[in-house]
Amino acid sequence: MRGDGCYTECTVRKSATVTDGIIKGLMVFTGCAVTLLGMLIHPLILLVAAVIWYVITLIWPRFQVVYEYVFVDGQLDFDKILGGNARKHVKRIDMEQVLMVAPENSHALDGYRHLTVKPFDFTSLASGEGHRVYVIAVQGAKDTELIRFEPDETMVTLMKQKSPRKVSEY
Repeated sequence: MRGDGCYTECTVRKSATVTDGIIKGLMVFTGCAVTLLGMLIHPLILLVAAVIWYVITLIWPRFQVVYEYVFVDGQLDFDKILGGNARKHVKRIDMEQVLMVAPENSHALDGYRHLTVKPFDFTSLASGEGHRVYVIAVQGAKDTELIRFEPDETMVTLMKQKSPRKVSEY
């Protein structure tokens, strides 16, 4: 996390989900089963096993997700970093389009709770101390969008300096 002037960035590592664990387990089970079949039945099946293990090594890093938030002079960028090296720009919002920024359980967001849109989720999915989730209600191209994220205090402060009426800390 770094912050100076009108610039700050924050990174959040996404926690592994149950689904991630199941998929990883199924991949390893499939690789082991095909390898065993190749050793017991026919050696050509080992070629299929080698391809399966190669695909597993390509897919495995995709389960290591880090979200990076960058706030620069009124623009907030959300990037997704897969496996520590594959960066994908996911979303950019301008504070002029923002309707409200507040903690997830804040009464300031009561006017947006009726929305049936699925929120963009750029959080660690962890709970407990140190994981304060904020929600941004932003006017998208078609409808109002909700974005869940975990900014640090510096980012919240800079956002509040840029748009004091749109950012609530309570």
